[in-house]
Formats: sequence, C-alpha cells, structure tokens
Amino acid sequence: MNLNDWATLFGLSSGVAAIVLSVLNYLRDNPRVKVTLQWDMKVTPNPVYDSNKLWGVVTVTNTGRRPIYISHAALRLPKGAENRILILKEGIGGEKLSEGDPPRTIMVSQEGFEKHARYWDKIYAQVSDSTGKTWRSRPWKVLRPPSWARISDRNFLFRRGH
Repeated sequence: MNLNDWATLFGLSSGVAAIVLSVLNYLRDNPRVKVTLQWDMKVTPNPVYDSNKLWGVVTVTNTGRRPIYISHAALRLPKGAENRILILKEGIGGEKLSEGDPPRTIMVSQEGFEKHARYWDKIYAQVSDSTGKTWRSRPWKVLRPPSWARISDRNFLFRRGH
C-alpha cells in the first residue's frame, strides 16, 4: 500500500465516523417530554390550594436537548367515558420548557372524579406541544386505587369497566 491508499482509507473512515456522529447528535438533540400523573397528594398550607383536600399532580419535564413549547395539558379517559378529554385549566396557558428547566407541575382537583371510578386505572395525563405532538403519561399502576375510586374505605374493592 502506498501513501495514496492510506489517505483514501483515512478519508473513508473519517467520513463514515462523521456521518455516524451526525446521526447520533440528531437523535440525541430531539425534544423528549416525560409526563407523570399522581393521585392523592397533599399540599402544605398555602393561599392557592386547599390543604384539607387531596390533589392530583401532573408533572411535565423536558428530558431532551431542544426546547419545547407546551400548548395545553389534559386528562385522557378511556372509551366509554362521558367526556374522554378533560382539559386542565392550569395547563392551558402554555409554557416553554428548555433543557435543564424545572418541571412544570399542574394541580388537578379530585372533586367530582367519583363518576370515573370504574376506570381509574386507565386514566392518563397527556400534554400537547406547539408542533401537534402529544406526550402521555402511563396509567396509574398501583395496587390500591386513589381515594376517589374506592367504594369503601374498609375494603379496597373497586368496580372496573371491563
């Protein structure tokens, strides 16, 4: 092999490495949003939220590298529910989430959720961004249903809509 062959191999390998790194950077730099939903949360005494009530909390975090603009947040109910999408009032205004920003929390009053008790385990939170992409949480997967879904406080039986 002469010098020309070595230069060709070096150029070929560095070109392939540059393409691989470009693709990896592109995939890494996409926005990624993590959405969680928790029920039966208590708040400390404050002027905004009633500390005697239990609350649901939707948390939205940008774990990606690109900023994202959250347009609205909602709770999504399964098929068969009277209203399948419940828009959250606190989540309507929208907010820009950049890399490293603190998570956005949206409080959900649990009043009136008793009518959705039969499918408590299929309710999830969803967040839409300004591009139209929808990000969703996983359904609440715990053995014990939230307080609004319990039929009796002594036994934790619940009806499911199967």
